[in-house]
Amino acid sequence: MPTLDRRTVGELLADSDSLARETLLDLSAGQSAAMVRTFGRVVDAAARLWAVLPPAVPPRRSEPDLMLRLRHVANGIAATTSAGHWPGPGPTDDRLLQIAHNLSRARILVERYGGDVQPTTADVRGDIAAARARIMHTLYVAAHGTAVAIIEHTKDLQEQLRIDIRRRRPVAQRPSVHESKAAQALSIRFGVFEQLVGRYVAGHPVTPAALGEMRPVPPASRLQSVLAGWDIQAHRTLLANPDAADLVRVSRIQALIASATAVVSEAAANQGIVDRQVAQRVIPFLDETQVAWTSVARRWAELTSPESRVDPLLVRAASQVRATVAATASNPTGWATPDEIAGRVDLPQTMNALHLNMVSTVDVAHVTRDIAATTPTLTAPARQIAMRAQGEAEIAADQGNTAYEGKTWATERQIATNQVIPLPTPARLGLIKATDHLIASCGSAVAAAAPLDPSESAQAMRPAARAPATRRSHHHVPTTPQHESAPRGPQR
Repeated sequence: MPTLDRRTVGELLADSDSLARETLLDLSAGQSAAMVRTFGRVVDAAARLWAVLPPAVPPRRSEPDLMLRLRHVANGIAATTSAGHWPGPGPTDDRLLQIAHNLSRARILVERYGGDVQPTTADVRGDIAAARARIMHTLYVAAHGTAVAIIEHTKDLQEQLRIDIRRRRPVAQRPSVHESKAAQALSIRFGVFEQLVGRYVAGHPVTPAALGEMRPVPPASRLQSVLAGWDIQAHRTLLANPDAADLVRVSRIQALIASATAVVSEAAANQGIVDRQVAQRVIPFLDETQVAWTSVARRWAELTSPESRVDPLLVRAASQVRATVAATASNPTGWATPDEIAGRVDLPQTMNALHLNMVSTVDVAHVTRDIAATTPTLTAPARQIAMRAQGEAEIAADQGNTAYEGKTWATERQIATNQVIPLPTPARLGLIKATDHLIASCGSAVAAAAPLDPSESAQAMRPAARAPATRRSHHHVPTTPQHESAPRGPQR
């Protein structure tokens, strides 16, 4: 049975902000049409929530309603696309749909429980202002992500058209000039939306100093319960004919948990709960595991298409993890300090829950590897995966394997239309190699962390492992990534 959604309004808004940032992390030109189709739902849900929030300060009579202007811009974009212009009907975007769901859920909570809330104290006014800042920042990032995806799509169309003209391909088989012009017009209109909401964001930055969120202390058992639920749901989803989008979601959450484990380990060492030298040896392994999960997430993201869908139960479990990790170990814009974490949670119990999850993560990595190696129906959009396959073939050739020389991985027509094709062998082998590295990283992290856990099962996995050369930055939070370009094939 799925667990109830027990997230607060603040947690729902923080989760929406994180999902909006993920649109930049997994930026894809192929997803642009789905994002355009879904964006109006996000704005509508945001406007409905905005309308029921009590004002943080009494509004000025002459002050314009920015949300009303944003809603009109979004409605205008929706009217244009519904009139037959690009992108037309088709799939929607999973992440933007989840943002719209979060905002709608937050509105229901405010309507049900917020009637008696009055902005009579500084804390309440700060919390309301923080909620409004979160809403606008989510719209700002989502609009920017959509605009960038449209621009990438336009560049792809123009490049393909240039190639088709040079090769004298029939006009009927070329990208439509009208589609390119429609996409360019939409990128400009999303830019207008972004500028409008950007003015509010500039005046209400999402920073610890500006946000006055009242962050409730999580119950001692919450993290343990949520991580156990996540582990169960991740296994269920992965063992039931998963979509590539499911693998992306699992990998992203596992990367987040690895980072959170490192942060909590540092806090425990700072408080004298665990040996500092042992914790300092463990943290680089946790960093390496986070990087490995992130790399695998990017590989699986290359296999997703606009039709890809994440298991709804996995979406819910992932949202609970993000919310609980944020309540346990983060601030609005980064990780919490060791003292802050110690003041929120029972550190020994939290360490135990995270260490237990580390052990189960090894099995999740093995299941991921099995899917990459044995699932015969893996597919991917032709343009990106053909580049990936060619890059892996060149790497194999550099290592003496010439089995793929002279082979092509997609036809010109498949690349022109970005058709979904079976996963080429070199791309599959590259994915397997990435998951092999992931398994090794997870195993090393568990072995290194065994001295932090007094249980006999942990001690049995104690053999020392050589520490990675890189050290972590404790200021990086995976749920709020910096902007990254869309993957364009392997980095050699």
